[in-house]
Amino acid sequence: MAVWLRAALAQWGTLRVALAALAGAVACIAGLAWCQDRLGGFALRDSRGWYTPAEAAALFETLDRLDAGARTVYAATGLTIDMFFPLAYGLLFAILLFRLFRAPLWMLPLALAAADALENAAVAALALSYAGAPSPFAWLAAAFTPVKTALIAAVLAAVGIGTVHWLWRRRGR
Repeated sequence: MAVWLRAALAQWGTLRVALAALAGAVACIAGLAWCQDRLGGFALRDSRGWYTPAEAAALFETLDRLDAGARTVYAATGLTIDMFFPLAYGLLFAILLFRLFRAPLWMLPLALAAADALENAAVAALALSYAGAPSPFAWLAAAFTPVKTALIAAVLAAVGIGTVHWLWRRRGR
C-alpha cells in the first residue's frame, strides 16, 4: 500500500493538485464556520482535547433545545464537510512532505486524515443515535481526538523542519 501511495504522490503530487487541495481545505473551513454559526456558536466536540459521554450528551441536549434539526445538521456536517476536510488537508500536507523529504514522512498526514475521519464518523453516529442518555460509544469517539491532536503536532513539526531545511539548502546555492 505504501509503495502504491508513494507512486501516486510522485505522479499526482504537483503544485496544481496541492493548490486544489488547499482550495478544498479553505472551502471546508468556510463550511465548518457556517455550521458553527448555524449551531449557535457551540464548540464542536472534536475541537476539544477530550470529552466524556456526559459532555457529549449535554451537547446533543443543547442542540436539541436550539431547534429540532440542529443535531441532524451537526451529524450531516460531520459526514460531509468534515469528512472532505481531512482528505483535502491530508493530501496537501502529504504532497508538501513528499516534496520536502525523501523519508516516508508523507504518511503522517494520511494517518492524521484517517484519525480525523474516524473521529468524525464516530461523532456523527453518536449524534444520530442519541436517545437522551450518555453513550459509552462516546469514549471511542473521544479517543480519536488526542490521537488526531498528536498527529497534527507531528505533521506541523515535520512541515516546519522540512521548510527550514529547504530554505537552508536554497540559501546555500
